[in-house]
Amino acid sequence: MFKRLMRSAFMQALLGGLVALWMTLVKYTTRWDIQHADRAEPVIASGEGLIALTFHSRFLLLTSAWKKRFQHPHVLISKSRDGAVVAWTCRWLGLSTVRGSAKNAAKTKIKGGGKAGREILDAIEQGGCIVITPDGPRGPRQRVPIGPFRLAKLSGAPVLPCTFSVANRKQFNSWDRFILPLPFGRGKIIWGTPVQISETATEAEMETIRAQVEADMNHAMTEADIALGHNPVLPA
Repeated sequence: MFKRLMRSAFMQALLGGLVALWMTLVKYTTRWDIQHADRAEPVIASGEGLIALTFHSRFLLLTSAWKKRFQHPHVLISKSRDGAVVAWTCRWLGLSTVRGSAKNAAKTKIKGGGKAGREILDAIEQGGCIVITPDGPRGPRQRVPIGPFRLAKLSGAPVLPCTFSVANRKQFNSWDRFILPLPFGRGKIIWGTPVQISETATEAEMETIRAQVEADMNHAMTEADIALGHNPVLPA
């Protein structure tokens, strides 16, 4: 019964709208402490395309970091049924979407003309932001695949990590330890160091960068969780 309802475009749109309202409520009722905004500022001020990374468990906090003057977000979403609800959430929030996979974000065929690949590169070339939850949609938790960095090499766009935590929340025992943020509390946003991938970078060099970004994102999320009174969530 539930699965049949979830296949309904009406239910997907309704749930997406409710999630969008909740994200907006949390964004504007939370007292945000933003750390290392100076890292993100030059990338955002450039007005050029970029690739933003945040972990799947904190997806509901994503728009809290984004302001109108930032690059327009294009969220990379899986083609699953759950992805359809997320796509509707993005529409209600005024965000663009690209249906695809973070792990496959820059396979060779992206050059040649897969629809998602063309949309990603067009968005970047037009000064947009591709938002990727690198461990989604099914994990492993808080692990970053090589795909976003291959995309960065191909497009010339920088990778900009961002992590979140909130004091008021409900944490689920899902594969990613997903959190439902609650309004009227404190929150922390930590911007990571932007990374530029040279067009001549080797797979080994990209792997070194990938591992460092993954470690930095986990360290930042641990720092944010502890500061707001929570036990840190460890990567799978």
